[in-house]
Amino acid sequence: MIIFKGGVVPGPYPALLLREQKAIVITDLHIGYESSLKDKGIHIPQDSYPHMRSVIDHLLKITGSRTLIMLGDVKHEFGKPSAQEWVEVKDLLSFLLDGGIEVHVVRGNHDNYIITILNKMNVPLHDPFMVLDDILLTHGHKEVEVPEGVRVVLMGHEHPAVSSRDLSGSRYKFKCFLVGRLKKQRLVVLPSMSPLSLGVGINETPKQELLSPLLRSVDVDMLTPVVVEEQVGVFRFPQVGLMRSIIKIK
Repeated sequence: MIIFKGGVVPGPYPALLLREQKAIVITDLHIGYESSLKDKGIHIPQDSYPHMRSVIDHLLKITGSRTLIMLGDVKHEFGKPSAQEWVEVKDLLSFLLDGGIEVHVVRGNHDNYIITILNKMNVPLHDPFMVLDDILLTHGHKEVEVPEGVRVVLMGHEHPAVSSRDLSGSRYKFKCFLVGRLKKQRLVVLPSMSPLSLGVGINETPKQELLSPLLRSVDVDMLTPVVVEEQVGVFRFPQVGLMRSIIKIK
């Protein structure tokens, strides 16, 4: 467990615990990604959703949280939901609601048409952000005007990871949180919940090539990665700028 202003990383999972609010925050599930790959002729086992549901259930139980907030890109397709998306998104929402969990969804750039599913399940959709006490929660694909009184900004979208290379030349990526400052606020960027998305190597990606306008507006080199790996643990790494200088990827 690693604690910092803005939340708690409760274990080696891409999720953040807001202890005072008894809420778990996750992002970028990209449910239905296997179906999208199948349409392109790439066939992989359709097992990412069962794994994510199991992790979510585990986190809610071990933390005693009664609220789940998803920071966008719940589904993968930009257009109308695929059959896989309909089935799995509805299953996840039913599973949570039947268990007495309060669910909130912040709209991401992949969440077109998700309002149809959410309305059927009476789940609120927040666009472009929601505010919980002094915390602003947004997907991260749009610039947002931060209201007065907000001290922490949580976002997804970027799928941050740390890139590394071992002595044999093999390359690795490890999902990570990014912790730093956004003007006057604490900024926390969450890694993707999807096991199929390893993410963007933040220490090898030029700032101008980052996806989020929010991230492009900060000094990325001053952000601190917190790596989460289910089979390994949780580790706080040096700031991105230092990592760029000591870990040569190319």
